[in-house]
Amino acid sequence: MSERNSEVQGTGQDQERFPVITQKLEAGTGQATPKPRQPETRKLEPEVGTALEAVRPAPHLGLTRSETNWAALAHASILLTLLLGLSSGGIAVFLGPIVPALIWAGHRGKSEYVVQQARQATIFQLAGLLGLLALAIVGALLVAVGWAVSAVLVIVLVGLLLLPVMLIVTVLWVAAVVALPIVQVVYGCYAALEAYNGRPFRYLWIADLMDRYQSQL
Repeated sequence: MSERNSEVQGTGQDQERFPVITQKLEAGTGQATPKPRQPETRKLEPEVGTALEAVRPAPHLGLTRSETNWAALAHASILLTLLLGLSSGGIAVFLGPIVPALIWAGHRGKSEYVVQQARQATIFQLAGLLGLLALAIVGALLVAVGWAVSAVLVIVLVGLLLLPVMLIVTVLWVAAVVALPIVQVVYGCYAALEAYNGRPFRYLWIADLMDRYQSQL
């Protein structure tokens, strides 16, 4: 009897040391909640005709593909101008602007968009050639005179101070003569890309001068 009482007391002491944690379950808590059903998706293959229409750029402003092609060709003809200049040593370079001029004349009364773009391209190429020619001739004269004066003043040691200055001026002049055609070609190719996409491209200064001239007529 005493042993049974000691077991009961030992059990009570164990319960005090290690209390049993119980949790009241709400109704339906123990049940597993069903997972939401994932929607089924199916990849639709595009039709061939629809894919081609999505890839092909739509013409802007109601223009036809023929109009954008001719306008882009007028601007891109500056590559021909560069090729003629390099192959002939600059002699046949003025034959290049004939291409946009012919496109300009051939589309009068047919497409105002092509006329505007070809007219700008013609004037841009002519202005670029005249500017390059003036830079080459005037720059060469100034550089030659500067070197001559520096050579004469070397006798009195004053020209020694001008020699570094003339060297810098000569390098800048050569860099400008080389860089100007490259800038013109890049700008003309960018105009060709814009015209091909049907955007009314406007050259800086040239388009404004043309608008002022037409407003005075």
